[in-house]
Amino acid sequence: MKGMKAYGKYGALGLELLLSIGVGYYLGAWLDKKAGTHFLAFVGFLLGCYAGFRALFRAAKQMQRDIENDEALERGHDPWAARVPDDRDDDAYDSTRRDADDSARRDADDSARRDADDSARRDARDKARDDGVAGGGKGDA
Repeated sequence: MKGMKAYGKYGALGLELLLSIGVGYYLGAWLDKKAGTHFLAFVGFLLGCYAGFRALFRAAKQMQRDIENDEALERGHDPWAARVPDDRDDDAYDSTRRDADDSARRDADDSARRDADDSARRDARDKARDDGVAGGGKGDA
């Protein structure tokens, strides 16, 4: 979304958050007076916070989808076209494949490094054992 349309769609989020909290609190305070209790205003405040932040997060998710659609349009893709799961030209597939290839390469490098370290330790241990036997260890007279 561009320009004033985005401001109109998402500009009221702060007001919605504040009104949700306020309505929850004042509804709880009104119920406190009717029921003669002293905790319902706090419960209403918490419910208002929940409702307001839930609306805020939903709007943030929608905003993210709108941004992704706008970027797809700029690249020349149709963001509203049905996605085929096995479409190999998809950017998400390429990114996932690239990440998997990088991960496999790192795992192979780590494995080779561990094998080389293990081999060096075995060689050093064998050399020390051979030097101890050839050099006339404790059992020589």
